[in-house]
Amino acid sequence: MRVREVIPISELRKRQAEVLAEIEKGPTILTQHGKGAAVLLSFDAYNRMLEELEDLQDAMDAFEARQAPGERVSLDAYVAKRGTRASAAAQS
Repeated sequence: MRVREVIPISELRKRQAEVLAEIEKGPTILTQHGKGAAVLLSFDAYNRMLEELEDLQDAMDAFEARQAPGERVSLDAYVAKRGTRASAAAQS
């Protein structure tokens, strides 16, 4: 994912429709006082990024599970345990 454009926030106000059309092609960096302030990406790109992060987390979890000494557990047991932790965290 390559950055398509870097624009000041003040420009966003003037070119809102154009910028929204451009983010379909790739992310845009917004600057404030000459420094990066935010990144705009399309909703689809955001969802793809979240899915990739989840996949990477799953791979890291599997790697760590293989490296851990001690008892081995089946994938189903591991997923069930991880799901329980995620549910408990979401309820907090």
